Amino acid sequence: MTLNLQRLQTFIHVVDLGGVTAAARELDLAQSSVSAAVSQLETDVAAPLIERGARRFQLTDAGRALVDHGRALLASTEELLDGVARARDAPVGGLLRAGATTTAAEHVLPHALAGFFVRYPDVDVEVTVARTEQIVGQVIDGALPFALIAGSSDDPRLVCETVAMEEQAIVISPDHLLAGQRTDPAMLRGTRLLLRERGSGTREHQLQLADQWRIPAAQHSTLTGTAAILAAVSHGLGITCLSRSVVDVHLRAGAVAEIEFPTPVPARAISLIRRPHRTPPLIEELFLEHLKKGRSA
Repeated sequence: MTLNLQRLQTFIHVVDLGGVTAAARELDLAQSSVSAAVSQLETDVAAPLIERGARRFQLTDAGRALVDHGRALLASTEELLDGVARARDAPVGGLLRAGATTTAAEHVLPHALAGFFVRYPDVDVEVTVARTEQIVGQVIDGALPFALIAGSSDDPRLVCETVAMEEQAIVISPDHLLAGQRTDPAMLRGTRLLLRERGSGTREHQLQLADQWRIPAAQHSTLTGTAAILAAVSHGLGITCLSRSVVDVHLRAGAVAEIEFPTPVPARAISLIRRPHRTPPLIEELFLEHLKKGRSA
């Protein structure tokens, strides 16, 4: 029996993302190509891997066994290739995989990657961007080798290190009477606090701030993504608190305005999360060293 590692990796993507459609989107492939890879893998191992006709995505016993052993096989393959890469005298190249929450992916990670690519131009990158709870889960499960998240994680299965601090800003419509002023939260009685979607670490941060501010008769509304929230703020639908790096361009354009409360919002950590006792491959090791040097600088 011959086992194709690329098909195995595609199958594990399908499992981690809960279906062919999501995997195809993540891998930038046609759904038919992903389905064909899974079907061919079933032929290779002579066993069905996915329950056909089930209402929800569900693995067979053979599928679960293949995922468990397949992860170990792919990890061993990565170690083998990494050993070869370390032994040869050649430019560092290959694929760097990482996860990130939206704030980290839009601001901290690009800056780190830009400097890294200058030194290692032959490296490619594949970044999975999702809500905090999803990214943390994928690192714990081994679907992602490491990730950058806004905030931190106290999960005992992970190592969590602060790599940057993000200044925060409270923003409101530029047409609001209090725009650009320092004011007491009580002056915003009945205002609407615009929150990120559930599962977002930013949402939890925003709710903690709301408890501290105690705006009288405040209302909460949920929008998916920072772009939607900033558009709502611009149109006078409420206030929000986001990383300054996220709102800065909107402030400069006059689309939103800043307000200050007597108690400033503290800077928020951007953290690196990874599993303990895992030896990173060469590319990842070099990137993490680069990331930490940038923090110390």
